[in-house]
Amino acid sequence: MSRVRLTRPVRVLLRKELRQFLRSRNAVLTGLFLPALILVVAPLAQLGASAASTAAHASPALPAGVPGMAGMSQISDLFLYVTFPLFFVLGGLMTPSLAATHTIISERERRSIELLVALPVSVTDILTAKTAANLLVAAVTLLPLFVIDAVAVLLLTHAGPLYVIAALVLILSALTASIGISLLLALVARDFRTANNLNGAFVLPTMIMTGLCVTFVPGLWRFLVLSLLMLALGGLAYLIAVRWLTFERYLT
Repeated sequence: MSRVRLTRPVRVLLRKELRQFLRSRNAVLTGLFLPALILVVAPLAQLGASAASTAAHASPALPAGVPGMAGMSQISDLFLYVTFPLFFVLGGLMTPSLAATHTIISERERRSIELLVALPVSVTDILTAKTAANLLVAAVTLLPLFVIDAVAVLLLTHAGPLYVIAALVLILSALTASIGISLLLALVARDFRTANNLNGAFVLPTMIMTGLCVTFVPGLWRFLVLSLLMLALGGLAYLIAVRWLTFERYLT
């Protein structure tokens, strides 16, 4: 049977990961400011611009002949189905990567990583604890921000609950992808600069893929396709990390 569960060693490591993250003021402030900017400030500004455009009876200038734009008749549709998915994916990708990079690289810089050798834990326990910690930090940060977005979308646009559910699934899928991939990249990197460069190299092609998806996949199907792609990327990265990582590679 699978042993992927919160055993006592995993719980101990999980508490250590959370304390380590919360002790860093820079990590906490960055983890709050950047998601708020991406998921609340930018989308609500666009919703306000959309409402002002509609009130002024401005005619929407939506591109024709693009599959992803099919059926759009208002400028708010462009924000809801094209730019908002980009924000959701970007916010879901960036938040866990900040926590993963900080917890792993700071361990190496402080030489506290060697202490894990003396503990009765396996590499799987370490990865499980780090994954759970990153997921908790990201969920506590992003879900309240998403509630603000959901209320604004329901009040200011014609989108219904189904849109909100699809957007929530997309954010959770992006979280899953980011946790797996950023964990793998942070384990490979040896300092903050290298980890940030690797995270940037991952985010750019992922956002290009997201842009292509929202351009060519119509309606709410774009959320489903993007969610499946995010889950596949995250699962593959975590599988590579579990199979590739050993204590010797972790410590070097």
